Amino acid sequence: MNNTPSDIPYRRLSGFYFLYFALLGCIAPFWGLYLQYRSFSALEIGSLMAAFAGVRIVAPNLWAWWAGYFSSPISMVRVSGLMTAVCFSAVWWANSFVAMLLVMVAYGFFWAAMLPQYETITMQSLKNRIDDYSRIRVWGSLGFIVVVLALGWLFEQVGIQWLPTMMLLVMVLILLNSLLFRSGRFRTRKAASDDQTFLTQVMQRPVLIFIVMTILLQVSHGAYYTFFSIYLEAAGYSKTGIGFLWSLGVFAEVILFWQFHRLMHWLSWRGWILLSLAITAIRWLMIAEFIDVLAILLLAQVMHAFSFGVMHAVAMRYVQHYFSAETQARGQALYSSIGFGLGGAIGAWGCGLLWNSLSGDQVFIISAFVALIALLISWAGLRPDE
Repeated sequence: MNNTPSDIPYRRLSGFYFLYFALLGCIAPFWGLYLQYRSFSALEIGSLMAAFAGVRIVAPNLWAWWAGYFSSPISMVRVSGLMTAVCFSAVWWANSFVAMLLVMVAYGFFWAAMLPQYETITMQSLKNRIDDYSRIRVWGSLGFIVVVLALGWLFEQVGIQWLPTMMLLVMVLILLNSLLFRSGRFRTRKAASDDQTFLTQVMQRPVLIFIVMTILLQVSHGAYYTFFSIYLEAAGYSKTGIGFLWSLGVFAEVILFWQFHRLMHWLSWRGWILLSLAITAIRWLMIAEFIDVLAILLLAQVMHAFSFGVMHAVAMRYVQHYFSAETQARGQALYSSIGFGLGGAIGAWGCGLLWNSLSGDQVFIISAFVALIALLISWAGLRPDE
């Protein structure tokens, strides 16, 4: 039974998360394969994905600053949704590295505006009821899983060249979904700005250690997010199998999020960080050494529950604990832009640089060492009671 209050646009909010992460389900597993189909080299693919990740360093902060010029968050979502689709539609004419770079940076810049604004809309609708939020947010993971499985099967039938068409369709659906909301219902909130307080909070030792650890963690994910599908295809896996393996990782993440409140008291937050980083390093080694052993690969994908799920849950705790209510939004933006943006960009570019000169298994071994460096920094830098 749906116990969500009747004044909350539950289906429309859930629909956005489903569609937004469905689009991510098009990009993460299949975009590298599509770029390979378009005859881009490994270095070019790595550089393109690095630029796409790098947009997340700047875009969220710029859009947060521009929010005051829009009448409501949904107005910003509509503008960014339209421009995402318009910019992406040029992909069919992007026949050079520079042209594809411009397309990816342009649509990525506008796409980066949507999720933070919808998060604002959702929390305004729910009046910060976190339990109801989790019921809506889970549709994002379901969208990712459904689309990855469906596209894996579809591309076996018609070929990866249909990926941009599927992505543009999802973008249009996101735009149409935004038109279902009443603009006047939501308002833009200006965040309180105290640069000195925010800087003081950032300079706390646990926060600095956590930022460095998060950057290294995302660097270690570079090979996974950029070349995992290419690595699997080279090892003989079908696109259906590739889609299943990606969806298994996200399914494990969903189960973890669902049950983590029952497990979190087992360890300190530092303990969860150290355990998850160790498991992440082991995961990359398993992928490196046993890419052709399906049972081990399945286990490695289940470990995504730790390398992403637990680490994201811990990150939310750090932002909540070390930043005041007035600066938590900026703390969240810092975590996203520096960790996923900078760390993701370095990881994608570095792996693109190494992929042709080294074997795929060697690149994943390097990823494991990066995760171990993050483990050592966290072990030395975080207090046992954190």
